[in-house]
Amino acid sequence: MSIAGLLLFTTLGLAAVAWWRLLKGKETARAAAAATCREHGLVLMDDTVMLSSIQLRRQDPVNAWGLRYRFDYAQRGILHHGGSVILAPGHRPVTVIETEDGPLIQHL
Repeated sequence: MSIAGLLLFTTLGLAAVAWWRLLKGKETARAAAAATCREHGLVLMDDTVMLSSIQLRRQDPVNAWGLRYRFDYAQRGILHHGGSVILAPGHRPVTVIETEDGPLIQHL
């Protein structure tokens, strides 16, 4: 196998691993958002979350990155925007929902 072939194979492998981790992260975030909404009498709209950002944190070299997923929810039949789930390796998901009474933060 040539150097170019090995480089291409490695790049494709890394891309596949990154794609798989993003899919797993999305499923974990969806489950966390659904559980939090259910627990507080809210409705997770479309039963889905979307990747909002990949966060890099310099102050914590062990857990230097995390994924932020956004979602919409309904409360008493009114659509609200402002829910998010933060995933960081080695930590439980953190769900933050902006409500009229202030932010609701839950560690699952």
